Amino acid sequence: MPLKVSVELKNNKASMETVSLLEEFSVRLKRRDVHFVFRLTLKDIYTLKTFCTLLSRAEDVILLECRDLTSLDDLDRIRFLKRATFYHCGLTNIDALRICALLKEVTIASCPGLTSVEGLRGLQNLMRVEVVQCPVTSMGALRRCHSLESVRFSSCPDLTSVDGLQELRWLKTVEVVRCPVANLDALHTCLSLELLVCHYAGVVTHRPLGGLQRLKTVEVAHCPVTSMDALRRCPSLESVRFSFCPGLTSVDGLQELRWLKTVEVAECPVVNLEALYTCLSLERLVYRFSNGVSLQPLQGLQCLKWVDIFGENASDIDALNNCRALETVRIAGVVNLFSLHGLGPLPRLKRLVIDVCGIKRLDAPHNCEALEELRVICCSSLTSIEHFKGPPNLKDITISNCPITSIRSLNTCISLLRVNVNSCSLLRSLDGLGWSAKT
Repeated sequence: MPLKVSVELKNNKASMETVSLLEEFSVRLKRRDVHFVFRLTLKDIYTLKTFCTLLSRAEDVILLECRDLTSLDDLDRIRFLKRATFYHCGLTNIDALRICALLKEVTIASCPGLTSVEGLRGLQNLMRVEVVQCPVTSMGALRRCHSLESVRFSSCPDLTSVDGLQELRWLKTVEVVRCPVANLDALHTCLSLELLVCHYAGVVTHRPLGGLQRLKTVEVAHCPVTSMDALRRCPSLESVRFSFCPGLTSVDGLQELRWLKTVEVAECPVVNLEALYTCLSLERLVYRFSNGVSLQPLQGLQCLKWVDIFGENASDIDALNNCRALETVRIAGVVNLFSLHGLGPLPRLKRLVIDVCGIKRLDAPHNCEALEELRVICCSSLTSIEHFKGPPNLKDITISNCPITSIRSLNTCISLLRVNVNSCSLLRSLDGLGWSAKT
């Protein structure tokens, strides 16, 4: 392992003196046959010439706020460079990187004059590229970077395509965020792809993903997609997250995905969850949409551990009765949910949150003997917890913004450690906690 020396330099007299000392230090190390490399951070400089000797031994180069630096021409003799990072620089090209044969990672952010990543073309060891807030127009230069594993482009307003990623056999991660990319056609030949993130893009269809045998995670937000059907042919899929996709009305494409563990659908007008009853490995479901949805398809999902539901008409929580592995349940916004009887008994349920629902009583959770945390928030019809019997392991209870008048029944909670009755305006006494106090 080489000796690694980290140093930060600026365009001032003190840094120039440090450069001289480091150059002398380098000579001494060479005389003693010590293999060493620099991790060099240069801040607010306008030329690289002053640092050429140090750059020649640099493995990591970080340029920060070098707004007067327009090119990297003096990097052309770097033999050891593996990681390059450029933040808030005046770069108009990165062509000098083309001969940095060992380069593995490049991060470029907030370089308003950089329209191309052409300098990365043909770099055979390049594994990771991240470009943020730059007006680059194409990924074409990456086509011949055959070792590439991860690509992330974010807030690149002129990037309309992922062309250039075709047939990159080791590519595992693609993230496109806030770029007007219209299609993902190039990805259908990326046979090692495992993760796709697509946020705030113009992508209408995920058809190119169909048949990708190693794809495990898909995250889509604020895109005009209308279907998940292409995912039906992605047998390794484990996690799917779709949010704010106004044209998405169905999850039918998820049928019989045997390894699917996580499904999150938020602010998409999905009208039913029927496809999920065939997803026997499902562990986590998050559904949030104002119209609500039936929970009946969840019956019998024996691996389901986490359910988070928001919607006006998801009152059939009795469907969860047979989900014996459930550990966390959150029900919110279901104004026609008047009772929690459908939740009992769930032998592994540890956390229950009821938020803005129509419940009138808390007489069911005592059947959930593993329950440790109970939160009831903004339930305007809950006027009494008189019949509440605390489960033996309940440690934390919150009843907030509810019109209860007494908490005497909490004296049955033998394991209770924390009580929060914030904003219960009709509550005048803390009797029930083993001591008497006035609110």
